[in-house]
Amino acid sequence: MKKQLSHQLWLFRLCLKTSPGLLLFNIFAAVEQSAFVFWEYTIWIGYNLNAAEKGAPFSQVAVLTLGVFALYLVHQFIDSIFYQWSFERIKPALSFALRGQIYEKAKIMDLSCYDDPDFYNDFMLSTTQADQCVERFMNEGRDFVSTLTVSVLYFSYLLTMDRTGLALALVCILINYFSGRAYFGLQEKLRLEKLRTERERDYQHRVFYLHDYAKELRLHPEMNEKLMEDFDRCSGKLSAVSRKYGLKLWALDIIRRYVPGCFMLYAVYLPLLLWRALILGSISLSDLVILLAAVRRMISRSGDLVGYLSAFACNGAFIEKIRRFLAFEPKIVDGEKEVSGNLETLTLSHVSFSYTGAGGSSHTNDTGASPEGAPAPDCREILHDISLEIRKGEKIALVGYNGAGKTTLVKLLMRLYDPCSGTILRNGEDIRSLKLADYRRQIGAVFQDYRIYAASLRENVVMDLCSMDRQETWEVEHALDRAGFNLAGQKLKYQIETPLTTEFEKDGVNLSGGESQKVAIARTLYRGHDLIIMDEPSSALDPASEYQLNQELKEIAQDKTVIFISHRLATARDADRIYMMKAGRIVEEGSHDQLLALGGEYGRMWELQAQAYQ
Repeated sequence: MKKQLSHQLWLFRLCLKTSPGLLLFNIFAAVEQSAFVFWEYTIWIGYNLNAAEKGAPFSQVAVLTLGVFALYLVHQFIDSIFYQWSFERIKPALSFALRGQIYEKAKIMDLSCYDDPDFYNDFMLSTTQADQCVERFMNEGRDFVSTLTVSVLYFSYLLTMDRTGLALALVCILINYFSGRAYFGLQEKLRLEKLRTERERDYQHRVFYLHDYAKELRLHPEMNEKLMEDFDRCSGKLSAVSRKYGLKLWALDIIRRYVPGCFMLYAVYLPLLLWRALILGSISLSDLVILLAAVRRMISRSGDLVGYLSAFACNGAFIEKIRRFLAFEPKIVDGEKEVSGNLETLTLSHVSFSYTGAGGSSHTNDTGASPEGAPAPDCREILHDISLEIRKGEKIALVGYNGAGKTTLVKLLMRLYDPCSGTILRNGEDIRSLKLADYRRQIGAVFQDYRIYAASLRENVVMDLCSMDRQETWEVEHALDRAGFNLAGQKLKYQIETPLTTEFEKDGVNLSGGESQKVAIARTLYRGHDLIIMDEPSSALDPASEYQLNQELKEIAQDKTVIFISHRLATARDADRIYMMKAGRIVEEGSHDQLLALGGEYGRMWELQAQAYQ
């Protein structure tokens, strides 16, 4: 409980830092609301009942009633500010602050984190549960302060007016505490046990409504049945989890709700009050009514207090995952050296790379052992003992069958991963010693899984804040032209200001796969990077566009270094040097003619592709 409450305090400190004025006002409003309700329902009504029973002058009751009415107007004014302005402002402010931290951390998390299912699960929970955590914290925090205030006021009142009733209320509070703790603890287990299955069911739900899957689902209706089976299976698992905890939750809920409130109050305390009022005559009937109501409210609100403490613990379990994600320190750390000069050479020396069994990259030292003497994890090697040198202006092709390690190799060059052993040198300097942002800024890449964003064509090329001036417009259009994207032929309504995708704009345009790939290529051409990496740059292009791209690559290679991955050896034949990869190793290297003369793996792959055109 202490650990979980510390997570709530962490969120409280974030809230205090984000908007201290609103937070303090919210606390004040919650206290004022409870204090007024106590005054109205206990002090004022009790005074009126006693006055009526004893025949007090009407003027006394009228004066107090006018005072209560004035307080009521102030109370309503504070309530309106609280609910309509303050509370509605602080929730989005806190949510924005928390999401801001999550997004900042997401920007620097290692690419290997996406390969680790456990870490990725925490990441997904952080992004999807942030708003809910804030919502629960604000609602439960407000109610907790309000309930705590009421409990303290009724405790003080009963301590003065009826200690027997106070003792009975404290017994009920203990029953509430232990039953509530068990109840909300089970609820926390239930929610966490359902989480992964709910995420799987949400995926199946998305498949049915996302545009990405619509065509294939209509062509393969049997997939609908499979997805429905998976959806039903997940629903069945969720139902089974609910049944697993359902009976226990029901029993604990009966105990915490009805034993203190019904049995102890009406079967024990009410007869005691009736005996004191009717037999002993030690209290009046008005005192009986007020004391019974006071004890009932203290039991009820104290039970709520226990519930909020347990709810804090439940919410704390989610906040803990968010804090664990925010505490993550990337292994791809920034170097200290400035990146100086243009790229002259890029050298890989005995580079090997492995993924751990969990999916993340392993970080062993050059001897293959894990850091600090820990045993090496269960790894699967992707690259083994890669050595090569790339010089300025060269056009390099990486070829090979699927799974050869080509894409992983270029990710190491971009320092999206660090090698498990060996070194990568830029102009003789280890890239791990260089400032990360500066190093990556000199690399342009077109990935196989490039993305088109719901933004204008200009913004999709610039990929930054746009200046919107003439120079930028000319450079964007020139990059698109060099990539083979025909602005005039596309008949775009707003030219480069045309919004891409129709997700948010009715005038948006959904480009074909080939045209989208040209936009992705234009991004790299626009920047004018020292090193350009293209992973299957012509995979979605028609033969004419592929030929145009190859001609463009020749022009680029005059003063730029170009590395491209391709399964189409016709694209690779004009490269200065070709590296044939197989099973994570470089098995052949040389020019197209040299590799054909060698008659090895490259030659056999060339013959297979050539036969398809004969």
